[in-house]
Amino acid sequence: MKKIIMSVLPAFLALTAISAEAEYIPYEQKAVQTVTPAQYDQNSDGYVTADEVEVELREDAINKAIKMQAQGKSQAAIDRVIMNMEDSVETDAETIINILDVDGDELVEPEEVKAFNKK
Repeated sequence: MKKIIMSVLPAFLALTAISAEAEYIPYEQKAVQTVTPAQYDQNSDGYVTADEVEVELREDAINKAIKMQAQGKSQAAIDRVIMNMEDSVETDAETIINILDVDGDELVEPEEVKAFNKK
């Protein structure tokens, strides 16, 4: 069951991205493709929360900043990515969870992911 949750979340997280112009792009609901990394359930309880999604979104922005630094991008551009991410990461994570969380308990359970996948 846990594997099912992990198959949808990375696709949602991939939609919250950083553009080539060094801008953080807030989440927008789009088509979802299935992938299966298990790292999104930070505490391994079988559920995913907005806080766990926030951690991943922040890690993605940090990884992008590191890549930008290696590419010789300006510190101002890197700072802009981090600041833009901080402005919307909480809302983005809540949006992702709300799409999947049918029963409103702020946890994404395996059954909710199954139901979402059937849509």
